[in-house]
Amino acid sequence: MSQTSGEGRKPSRIPPIVKFHAKVDDDLLTGFRHPSGRPGELRGFFATTIGISLIVWDLAFSLGAYHTVFYYRLLQIFVVCAVLLLGALVLRRHLTVRWWMLTIFAIPVIWLVWRLIAPIGGRWRFVYDLIDLGLIGMVLLTLPVTLWVVARILAPEYFALSTLRLRLASAAIVLVVAIAGLLTGQFNDHVVDCHDFIVAGDDTPANCLNAPPRSK
Repeated sequence: MSQTSGEGRKPSRIPPIVKFHAKVDDDLLTGFRHPSGRPGELRGFFATTIGISLIVWDLAFSLGAYHTVFYYRLLQIFVVCAVLLLGALVLRRHLTVRWWMLTIFAIPVIWLVWRLIAPIGGRWRFVYDLIDLGLIGMVLLTLPVTLWVVARILAPEYFALSTLRLRLASAAIVLVVAIAGLLTGQFNDHVVDCHDFIVAGDDTPANCLNAPPRSK
């Protein structure tokens, strides 16, 4: 006679309760407050990428439109290097900075001092141009090191990204923005006209579009 009691039966498995969110907010609108996300890291990814892209776009557009680096960019490099150099010297008891790093920071300072003590258009123009171009070349040659230091200080979120994929994605986006800025500057006559440059207070590129006067 078979037993009908439930002693030998295995308990039936009850499927786990799945909780569904009635509404999942947009992460960009809510500032990455979704519980399954990585809010701090993702905010750092976008903040760093947007900030660098804005700077890179401006540089690339100017290079594409005017085929040169404006003088105020060199002065901005001077300001950055002067702050790093003076800060490293003032805080030398609290920092470890190699002599070659201080030398890199000193190059733009030397360049500006050279400009101050030897104004453009002196008697020995060839010698002046040779020294001046040499200093500017050294500034541009060491610029990647300066930018790396600035990025480590101003954008620590980028270097704190947990995966190489995120870092490469950020760099790829910045590269795309740089190429887009360069092409937009080169072919600015397809996007804006000479009037737009004049209204903005900028010099007109050689290939800007001379559009007919706009009706008021």
